[in-house]
Formats: sequence, structure tokens, C-alpha cells
Amino acid sequence: MSLHPATLTCLQVFHAVVDKGSFSRAALHLNLTQSAVSHRIKQLEGIAGVTLIERSTRHLKITPLGEKLYHHTRLNLAEIASAFERLSASVDSPLSVTTISSLATKWLLPKLGDYNQAYPDQPLSVLTDDNILDLRYEGIDTAIRLTDTEVPGLHMTYICDEWVFPVASNALVTDRDIIAHPERLQQYPWLLDLVTEQGNDESSWRGWLRTQGLAVPDGRADQGFSRSDITLQATAAGQGIAIARASLVELDMLNMQLFKQVGRAVKMKYGYYFVCPEEKAQRPDICNLRHWVTTELRKTMQHVHQALVV
Repeated sequence: MSLHPATLTCLQVFHAVVDKGSFSRAALHLNLTQSAVSHRIKQLEGIAGVTLIERSTRHLKITPLGEKLYHHTRLNLAEIASAFERLSASVDSPLSVTTISSLATKWLLPKLGDYNQAYPDQPLSVLTDDNILDLRYEGIDTAIRLTDTEVPGLHMTYICDEWVFPVASNALVTDRDIIAHPERLQQYPWLLDLVTEQGNDESSWRGWLRTQGLAVPDGRADQGFSRSDITLQATAAGQGIAIARASLVELDMLNMQLFKQVGRAVKMKYGYYFVCPEEKAQRPDICNLRHWVTTELRKTMQHVHQALVV
């Protein structure tokens, strides 16, 4: 069956509505009027012969058939966009890498000068997102992920394990024996990474305390932050004790001595991986980046781990 000439345009608008959650935000994203977006959706429904979006004055709901169309065409649209990007891209286009904001801020960005010196003709574009992005759909070359999950179609290279432990400023905690007595940490204010606290792994207070045979006491009301790197900044300022990941503390804890370990280090169930689509795994620029990231992150973890009490 031949495609209607407007199908691709309408699909692009449909995906924007689903991704953005509203006609108005899709219109802003696509630089169209809201009426133009509405017209394209009605046109697509006419082409498909089914209702894709149920509309009301305040809400919209994607129908089951709309969900099916979205998921069946998502990668196809991404591949079409990627094909045109490859046609128009110059040989000097930056190689893109995405990772969580805390690792980018505390580890990757301070070392970018070393990377640029090692590969002066291979510029890097760093994208931060605390969600796991679909590399093909987003058009991103590579990622550094803290995970324990293999994804079909992705080339994943193990880098190293991650360790977590409580840290505090030198002025806040002066008890030299506190590492041997984790229950004493309950006497101090805690700083919470609100994202990790939603889970139950070792990087949360609940998870770390569990490894020490302890639980979060009832009635605590501690300060929270939306990102790990901001939480560590507050720690360095003496505002409380935080759970830190080893990959993030080399500069602040070892080089600048802004804070110190105050609880035993525990290995996380997650490890770091360098990730890229299978079809890109042998590209020379990606091989270079993979080697550099793997070498440098392992050096950082070895340096920090040597200083840790476990």
C-alpha cells in the first residue's frame, strides 16, 4: 500500500503530541500553531481510519491504537532523521556522549581537558540526563551508564564497580571512631539525594543503613536535593552527612579535602558501562572514546578505593 503524501509529516506531529503531552507544547516544540497541530492529527486519523487521541477541554488521552502506532513507528522516524543527519553531518561533527548529570559534573567535565589533549581532532558533545535515553531515537552516539541491565542491540563494555559511603565535612564530624559506629551518624543532619532515595539500593540512606544492620529512625526530617552533585556541594559546606558514590569524590574528597569518609564503603549492585549501538561499536572515534573513558574512570575508582575503609 502506498503512503499518503502527508503521512510522515502527520506522524512527526503525532509523536510530538505524545512526547510533550499536549497540543500546545507540541506546537511550541514544532514551531507551529496549535490549530495546525490539531489539523495534522485529524488528518492522520483520517489516513489511518481510527481514533488515535481522545480529546477533552482539559485533557488528552492516547487510545490503545494510538499507543500501538506510536511504538511501531518510533524507531522508524528516528532512523529517517538519523539518515538525514548522517548525510548532512560534516566529518568534524562532535561525537556525542550522554550520562547522568552527577558523573558529568563531578568526573567527566574536570577531565575534558585531558581528553581534548589526547584527541584534539575528535571534539566531544556532552549531554546530561538522569533518565536512560534511547540512543538511536535521540540520535546520540554513546553513553556512560550506571546499570546492571543488558539491552539488546547495544554494545556494552564493563568499566568498573561503584562504591558508596557516607561523607561529611571535617568540621561537622570530629569523631575519629565514627566509621566503626555507624549508629552515631543518626546524631547528625542527613542530606538526601531525592532521586536515589526513591529507590532502595545502597546509594540511598535506607539501603546503606541496611548493609550496616540499621534502619532509618522514625521522625527524621532531613534536607533534600534533586541531584547528587548538589548534595555533595552541601556536604562540603558542612550542612550535613550525605551518601556519596566513589566516582564523584576524587576531586572534592581526596584532592581538595573538602569532606571525608564517615561510614564504611559498600559495593553497589550496579556498575559502570560504556554503551553504544552495535553498528557503531567499531567506529574509530568511538573506540578512542571508549578506551579513554574506561581507562580514566578505572584510574579514578582505583585512586578513591585505595583511600576507602570498607
